[in-house]
This record gives sequence, structure tokens and C-alpha cells, in this order.
Amino acid sequence: MVKSRKKKSGSSEEATSEPVKSPPTPEVLGALPALSDRSFREVVQEVEDYAIVLLDATGTILTWNKGAEKIIGYSANDVVGKNYRIVHTTEDREVNLSAKMLEIARTEGQTHLEGWSVRKDGTRFWGSVTITALHEHDGDIRGFLQVTRDLTEKKTAEDQYSNFVEELRLKNEEMRKSEDRYHKMITEVVDYAIILLDKEGKILAWNKGAEKLKGYREDEIVGKSFRFFYPKEEKDARLPERLLEEAVRNGSVTHEGWRLRKDGTRFWGNVTLTALHDESGELIGFSKVTRDHTQKKIAEDRVANALEALRQANEQLKESEERYYKMIAEVQDYAILLLNTKGEIQNWNAGAEAIKGYKASEIIGKHFEIFYPDEDRKKKIPQSLLQHAVKHGKSTHEGWRMRKDGSLFWGSVVITALHNTAGKIIGFSKVTRDLSDRKKAEDALKASAAQLDLKNRTLERVNEELSSFTHVASHDMKEPLRKILAFAGRIEDAGFDREKSREYVQKIVSSASGLQRLIDDLLSYSHVANDTSTFETVDLNGVLEAVRGDLEIAINEKKAVIESTPLPVVNGISYQLQQLFLNLLSNSIKFAKPDEPPRISITSEIIEGPDIPGVPTNGLNKYYHIAVSDNGIGFAQEYNRRIFEAFERLHKKDKYPGTGIGLAIVKKIIQNHNGIISAEGAPDEGATFHLYLPA
Repeated sequence: MVKSRKKKSGSSEEATSEPVKSPPTPEVLGALPALSDRSFREVVQEVEDYAIVLLDATGTILTWNKGAEKIIGYSANDVVGKNYRIVHTTEDREVNLSAKMLEIARTEGQTHLEGWSVRKDGTRFWGSVTITALHEHDGDIRGFLQVTRDLTEKKTAEDQYSNFVEELRLKNEEMRKSEDRYHKMITEVVDYAIILLDKEGKILAWNKGAEKLKGYREDEIVGKSFRFFYPKEEKDARLPERLLEEAVRNGSVTHEGWRLRKDGTRFWGNVTLTALHDESGELIGFSKVTRDHTQKKIAEDRVANALEALRQANEQLKESEERYYKMIAEVQDYAILLLNTKGEIQNWNAGAEAIKGYKASEIIGKHFEIFYPDEDRKKKIPQSLLQHAVKHGKSTHEGWRMRKDGSLFWGSVVITALHNTAGKIIGFSKVTRDLSDRKKAEDALKASAAQLDLKNRTLERVNEELSSFTHVASHDMKEPLRKILAFAGRIEDAGFDREKSREYVQKIVSSASGLQRLIDDLLSYSHVANDTSTFETVDLNGVLEAVRGDLEIAINEKKAVIESTPLPVVNGISYQLQQLFLNLLSNSIKFAKPDEPPRISITSEIIEGPDIPGVPTNGLNKYYHIAVSDNGIGFAQEYNRRIFEAFERLHKKDKYPGTGIGLAIVKKIIQNHNGIISAEGAPDEGATFHLYLPA
């Protein structure tokens, strides 16, 4: 029979009419052998596969069998007296589905529904529900019978089947589209020649790639054998047939070789033949895919030729390497070493043994800093050379190196960083050459150049001094001459008066004496400046004693006291050093305070070059520092350079007579001895002259 049926759509149900197979209705049950109401209820109560529920006219639950408890989860005590919408979902309650179903059953006698219902534990099941109206004898509705069956498994299977059918439909549609695309793709492909052959190898289909590669149009080639594309020698060898046979045996076959175009030119083809079968496994033909690998073949041939050339080159390189190692081992003019990344020596050649004195067994495994003097090792020069080579690829250095016997040689070193193919440093090569002879020659040349430069500078200084000297000397010599001439004239003007003439003659004699002293000092200065005497060993203690003797009268007259510590023995010119001390001590006595006896102190010590105040010197040289101090009138410090210039006087001639050349002679003597002189003083506090002579 046709019953009203509900189908779920969204959160509500749709009513449909379709044939349904309903569970037994009360009328059917009434046709069974007559049973008492009690017996009927007992039978219904025991049914477990169906939930059979009796409702009153408003939908209130009156009875609840075991099937209802099993399927829905509620016990009779839980639900009897409650409206049967308790088993409906929230969305069905919102559309008042329970009332709608009762109304349909009331008007049509029965309604059928499949949809989701809710168990006591909140889970859902797919239920097939039939509601049948129960009538009184007068036809009035007295209630409803609701029969429910759990069809969740059936629903799940149907949904899975439906999904499978839809998925299959989509796949078939996609396959159809894919097949269309595939055929279009095959036809349009231009980089591959894709051909369909029948079982005998005749061409059935031809794509654009085949036309481009082989030169035939489709109407020219379809129906002909694919043997067309093979050179005569391969056709004679039955290569096409053998390829088909192998494809049948193995499913497919790949082959590379020269193939023919329509115009007779050749190309190197990469061919794959695949056997095609129908559903029963019967051979129906072949697919043939060809690609032009001519450029690849040319490249491979070039690579093969290059590999052969490389093999031959490697063989030559191997022979060259053997010669190279032999050459390195035998080289004697260079020490050629291999160092690991730590700087430890890995090999040793004949040159290294000749230059450094070690045998290979004595040195391999030791750090190369063993060749450096202590001061270089303290400065970490070996490590800095490796670091520079790491950063810049190589480092070069020249300096003194040590042999096994402790002697030094001047080595020129080149350290080169060695890398593997990944660019990682694997060690260093170290090449050393003994340039001691060159170093000596360079040092000698530098010394000669320095001496020449010194002589040039000395000559320039002498010329400057001579120019100044000549100017001043001519002035100082003219003055006494003018006086001599003037006083001689006055004698004549005085009529040769005896008294007047005596006075003028005395002044003439005084001027002549001054001129004589000036000439003597000029001669002394000239002699000192141009003296080329050979240096000899001079004891300055003896020099000082000789000067004391020369100045004995002046010392006694001024009651001068001269104190001295032991003086050194130096290399020099004896008479010049005596002149030096004579001039210095004479000045100290001459420039004494009028009311205080002169006290002169002479001290001596050895100092290093850099310790000389205000004077740039070589730190490796040592000097004798001799200080001559007095307690005389002194001088202002601003004149400490001026006092050494010729004819320079800080005091008036009538009070402190002299030519002004004495200290200039002292300075010249010091310069002749490669020394240094300086002075310091203060008015009324005395003066100190510092002499520095090479030790």
C-alpha cells in the first residue's frame, strides 16, 4: 500500500508518498487467533527488534515494550506519561514534527517516516517509523500505535553506496575528460613523435611531434610500416622486427640509434616501443614514442672524447706529478715544505736539509715555528703568517731564521694555503730561500747610501756653516783692522806725540792680539771640520788630566774645583777630544760667578739609544752619556741651540772676552765622532752640557 513518508531535508522533514513495507498493524494482529488483551500486550512487550509504543490521542506514551527500551534506551518508567516527541531531534521539535505526523495519521489512517531519532544517551539512530490511528467502534480516534525499527546500518550502507556511486560517476567524468585531454595532448605534442602501430608495425596514428621530427605529413605515412625510419643496415639486420618481438616478450623495449627523416638526413632517436593489449590480454598493437637526442648524442660524444682526453691528461699528469715530487725532493736552493692545518711539518726536501740543517727524521711532525728566533715566536709571527695565508690565500715574509746549529740566515718565505675541491683548507705549502748574501749586500748598500747621505748632509751643513761663517768672520776680522788703521791714523794726527802715540800703539796691539786669537780659533775650527784622522782608542781619563794641566793657571787663579767619576775609553781622535774638554772647562771657568769659585762636575754612564731625550736614535745602539756641569752664571734655556753657532755671544765682549767659536768647535768635534750634544741651563744657576758618544 502507499503510505505517507517523511524524508529529512536540512533540519526538517519532507512528506513523500511511496510504497513501504510496514510492520504488522493492529488490524493484522487482530486477525491472529483470538487472544485476550492481556495476552496481546504480553506478546508486544516481548518484541525486541521493533519499538512498539501505544500513544493516546494527544501523543502521550501509554505503553513501552522491550524493543523500544533496546532501541531508544529509555525504560518504561522513564517515558510512560510523556509525549513521544521526546525521541525527536531538536530541529524536528522546532518544526513540530510530532504533531504533524499525528495529524497525517489521523486524517489518512497511517503515516510512515524515515529519519534521525535521539536515544536517551544523546546518540542518534536512523529509524523507520510507522504511526497507525486506532479507532473506536463509532470511528472516533482513541489513540495511535507507533512502530519503530532501527535501520542505522542500512542507512549507513545506503549512504556509502550512494557516495560510491557519486564518486564513481565523478571519476568516470574525469576519466572521460582526461581521455579527451590525453588524445588532444598526444596530437598537439611537438617534442615527441608519438605513433600508434598495429600488430604488424603499420602506422595507425601520427602526431605533430612525429611530423616535426620525421618530416612526413599524416596522410603520407599512415598505413606504412615503421621500418621506413631505419637505415638500410638496421633493416637488413631486422632491427625493427626484433624490437617488436622484444616489446611483446617484455611489455616494452627502449633503443637508441640513428633514424632517417623524409629528406634522408639522420637524427639520433631515443625510441620506446610498448605492447598494447585488450581486456582479455590479446595483443592489439604498439605505441612508439621517439625523441630527438641528436644534441645529447653530440654532447655525449664530446664528453666521451673529453673523457678520453682527460684520461690521457691524467696519465700525463700522473707522470708529471711523479716528476714534480722527484723535482721537489731534489731541489737544493729552496726549502719546500708541506704543513698541515696546525703548521706541523709533513715533508722535507733536500733544499730544506741544506738550508736548515735538519734531516727529515729529525723535523717531520714538529711545528715550523722551530725555525724562528725567540723574539719572533713571542710576537707569534709564525701563527700570524698562517692566519694571513688563510684569509688572503698566501703570505710572504723576510727575516732572520734559525738553523739546527743555532746560526741565523736571512730567509725569504712564501706560505700558500692549500684547499680541497670543496674549498676547505687542508694545509699549507712553505717555500724558503736563503737570501743571506743578498741581505748582506743590501745592508752594505744601505750603509753606503746612508754614509753617502750623511756626507751629503754634512757637506750641505758645512756649506751653510761656511757661508754664515765667512759672513760673520769677515765682520769680526774687519773690526780689529779698522781699529788698527784708525789708531795708526791718530798717531800721525797727534804729531807723533810720545804719550799719545804710546796709548794708540797699546790699542793697536790689543786689536792685533784679538785678531790673532780670532785667526787661531778660525784655524782650529777649520782643522776640526776638515780632519780625516783615523779613530783610535782614547782614554778620556787621560784626556781630562791633560786638560787640567793646560788650565792649571786659570784653575788656581779662580780656585776652581773639578770633580769627575771614572770616564770611559772611546774610539776617537785624541787631540779633538782634548780640544773638546779644554773648551768646555775653559767656558765653565770663564763664565763663573764673580763672588763664587767655579765648581765643575763630570759624570759618565752607558745608556740605550732611545733613552736620549728629544733625539731620534737607533734603539740597538748604546751611548756613553758624559755630563759636564758647573755653577756659573748659566744661560736662558731658549738659547740652548744658539750657543753652539759660530760667533754667537750671549754676553758683551768687554765683560767676557772671546771669539764665540769655542762651543761651535765642541759641536763639530762631537759630530766628527758620530755623537750628540745638547745643553741646558738657567740664569745664575749654572749650565750642563750633555755629550753622547757611541759605546
